Amino acid sequence: MTIRNKLRATLVVLFVFIVGLVGLNFLTFAQLEGDSPAVNASGSLRMRAYQLAWLSACLVSADEAEAPHIRTAMLTRIEEYDRILKGLEKGEAELGLGAASDEAVLTQLHTLQPLWQTYRDDVRAVAEAADEGARSAANAEVAAAVDAYVNNVDKLVMAFDNASQAKIAVSKKIEIAVIVVAFLIFAGSSYLMITQILHPLAAITASFREVAGKEADLTQQLQAERYDEIGRIVHSF
Repeated sequence: MTIRNKLRATLVVLFVFIVGLVGLNFLTFAQLEGDSPAVNASGSLRMRAYQLAWLSACLVSADEAEAPHIRTAMLTRIEEYDRILKGLEKGEAELGLGAASDEAVLTQLHTLQPLWQTYRDDVRAVAEAADEGARSAANAEVAAAVDAYVNNVDKLVMAFDNASQAKIAVSKKIEIAVIVVAFLIFAGSSYLMITQILHPLAAITASFREVAGKEADLTQQLQAERYDEIGRIVHSF
């Protein structure tokens, strides 16, 4: 193989490596960015659960003018909650959510769903209660259940966060492997340049100096079992 072809092959390998590295970084960032909406959405479930409990408590003593607005807000929050919870499991393009694939996340989602249904029914009972006494009794159920429910929401948030951290850990391992490969490519390229080009050129240069010197030493000889550009120069010499 000629030196030109060796250099071309080396450049091609370096180019493919650089393109692969850039593609790997984009892929890693895309995965982490895809996890971010899910982590944020799962975290918002905690706030929304407390918000429903607060609206429920406000409705107990609300007057006739305020009560319809509070009921509407409660039902709207419930619909939003249903949509987010469904999106976290099966994906929701408008919310930027992809379908969950991590086993721990899916397990916690399946655990949370019946708990949410119970909590949602308690909140609906407050919104649908006919009088203040019934609303107060239903609200007591909501107040008693909210903390336990939010604890399970926290487990879901932790599951999403752990899944994201696991991807980051894998990404770090891949980056370390890429660094090792980069070092090997650098070492191989350096070895090729030194042994196949620089050392032979140094030997030829030294011989030319001897021939061109004052003594004009014409006994100089070079040996090369190669047939690339440098090999042809050595044989011609």
